[in-house]
Amino acid sequence: MKQLFWLTLLLLTQATVPVKAETGTDSLRLVLKALPAEERLARLNELASVYYDQGGGMYPKWFYKEVTEQQNEEYLPNALFHLVRYYYAKKPDSMRYYLAEAEPLFLKEKRYEELFRMKAWNIYMLSSEGAQDAILPATRELVELARRLDFPEGEEMANQALANYYLSHGLKKEGADLYEEVLNHMEKRNAPIIKRFNILRSLLNSSIPNEAHMRALERMKACLTECTEKGITMLDAEISIDYCWYVYYRTLAADACINENPEEAKEYLAKAEALVKKNNMSREEMTLDNIRLYYYRLVGDNEGALAIIEKLLKNFKDSNRPVGYLDILEQKAKTYIRLGAGMKAAETYEEFIALKDSVTSAKYYDELAYWRTQHDVDKLELKNKQMALEASETHAQILLMGGGLILLLLACGTLAIISYSRHQYSKQLKLAKEKAEEADRMKSAFLANMNHEIRTPLNAIVGFSQVLVDEDDAEVRLEYLKIIQNNNELLQRLVNDVLDLSKIESNSMTFSFFNIYLPEMMDEIFRSTQLRMPEGVVLELKECPAINFYTDRMRLTQIITNLLNNAIKHTEKGFIRFGYDILETEIKFFVEDTGEGIPEDKLESIFSRFVQLSDWSKGVGLGLAICKGLISKMGGTIAVTSKLGVGSVFYVTLPIQKA
Repeated sequence: MKQLFWLTLLLLTQATVPVKAETGTDSLRLVLKALPAEERLARLNELASVYYDQGGGMYPKWFYKEVTEQQNEEYLPNALFHLVRYYYAKKPDSMRYYLAEAEPLFLKEKRYEELFRMKAWNIYMLSSEGAQDAILPATRELVELARRLDFPEGEEMANQALANYYLSHGLKKEGADLYEEVLNHMEKRNAPIIKRFNILRSLLNSSIPNEAHMRALERMKACLTECTEKGITMLDAEISIDYCWYVYYRTLAADACINENPEEAKEYLAKAEALVKKNNMSREEMTLDNIRLYYYRLVGDNEGALAIIEKLLKNFKDSNRPVGYLDILEQKAKTYIRLGAGMKAAETYEEFIALKDSVTSAKYYDELAYWRTQHDVDKLELKNKQMALEASETHAQILLMGGGLILLLLACGTLAIISYSRHQYSKQLKLAKEKAEEADRMKSAFLANMNHEIRTPLNAIVGFSQVLVDEDDAEVRLEYLKIIQNNNELLQRLVNDVLDLSKIESNSMTFSFFNIYLPEMMDEIFRSTQLRMPEGVVLELKECPAINFYTDRMRLTQIITNLLNNAIKHTEKGFIRFGYDILETEIKFFVEDTGEGIPEDKLESIFSRFVQLSDWSKGVGLGLAICKGLISKMGGTIAVTSKLGVGSVFYVTLPIQKA
């Protein structure tokens, strides 16, 4: 009671100063400075905990500054936690900086729940940022940490973050199944209601009205009704029952919009708005604005929709979320069309296309510029080697002239040695020159091929984006959008391959080794590859013996997936089979196909950079070179046997190591 009164006094002190915000803050500082150092930290801890998101994170930053100035190790973990929570979803880089500082402190004090909560936030942000390559390793690392610390709740948090990633990338069934598994886990160990509520909220936020969605709604309503009947007003220190009811009504309003039921949408939206207003939940206004936008579109209020769109555009711009900004910008153009404002719609679409091209293509152009620069550097190196060859010839002539001054006997021997040395050195320089010229030729071909490979999807993106503006048919527009998305993904894969090869050759590729259950990983690869199999080709996974294999899961997945993609590219009928055998000191993986096969003259060079079976092959010939580089770094070998017209078998052998 005393602490609550003190907190109220501080806030009233701040609120009763009518001049400027700085004046209220100064008054609060005066009150705090009058307190002893230890008590000042305790009060700031309370303020940062309750009001961490107000005033641009004023209280967490203030608290952290006081802690560092006093060099107080007791309050330092709390200060870091409040900063991580504030920067979550605002500045991911700042969040990760303070998380790295906080992790050893929370491990030392065994504050596992807060630690896993922060690390799960990081996975959510990776998903939001589209950093797909980093999500699975981060999740696996968190699961391994939870098992090592014997903290099952940490594994649940990691799986929740992974389920969120699945759902946000269209893997609805996988995400829902994983959430269901976590929920069953929680019920078995009788987890607090707040944790189960969070799972149900995530399921509802990421699913459309179907049977599973409606079951989750009924489950949430029963849970909240029970809490209300028991007089429970807070599920934890931050989540109130009013907030939970708000989530429930917000979901019903969104469902009503999807089901085109304006009366229900209006009713539930009003209930959600009343709870937001009653509890001053300003952070939820943006979510409600999205629902209001759908409602206005449903009832044909285009003017109202336009006002909401302007508000959402400002919010997305202020929070630096370009993907959301693009989505709303497209909605703005469509609204102008419905209002009959054709010129404004065209201007908005022009802005949309320019911004989308900037967001999706800037990175790829940077990489292309890098390779162009590297090409110029290699040409310069070739010129230097030619100059060195000319200089060596001049040097040899000087030696010959000097040798004439020596005694005849020594001159003969010296001339013989010089002649032999010059001959050998010239051979080496000639060989170096040939290699440099070959490298230059290959890189020139590579740049030409890259130019073609990049321009093809870019032209498709630009062309279909322009056509999309004038297309009225919804199905045709959807087909155009799919084409644009496929070409975006093609560009991303192309640049990722080039970056991987660059990292391998510059020895900057990092590896993260953990014990993995190999059959589980192979099954995941099988399920993801099955979705991409061409018609008439069967994918088979050989029975996998049980083994915990100490390796880099992401890189091993990349190697096998590259080999499978290569098999898919060259197999039109028959089967593609893959699996592994456990030998005494190593594991031997294989990928077998019934494709076109590899000519004997290319079996030795197939793992080199930029090598393709024919000029008609897709890609730039980097997949097998990347595989060989990764396998070599992991201490293994790769080999191939093939018969033209019958098929090929690729073998990857990796050593069995102990953690």
